[in-house]
Amino acid sequence: MSSPALPAPLHAAWNALPTEEVLPGIARQVVHGARQSVVRYVYAPGAIFPIHAHPEEQVTVVVSGRIAFEIAGADYELGPGEVAVIPANVPHGARVVGDETVETFNALSPRRETGPSAARDGAAR
Repeated sequence: MSSPALPAPLHAAWNALPTEEVLPGIARQVVHGARQSVVRYVYAPGAIFPIHAHPEEQVTVVVSGRIAFEIAGADYELGPGEVAVIPANVPHGARVVGDETVETFNALSPRRETGPSAARDGAAR
């Protein structure tokens, strides 16, 4: 009796992955696993990610810069090394604080099948 085939692991360098501008001043790179997605966002100073919601839980780690999140109507300002856990379907958005570029890594579970969209995610502003 043979064992079922295991999925092949992925190894990639972030600087080798495709980058897309999802909103003005916001670049995104994505890696998908079978059950989760990891997204690297780089925000230019002044960038704003509008309020939206999605069915995936999101865990965001700030690598550099300062970013203000609005999550379910409450405001949180995060800096390097800080984490926000955003439950599924909770409205949230973000804006860069100050004049530094912001880099975040975001784990989404379950795997995100489509990127952010005002129509799909219910962007309010």
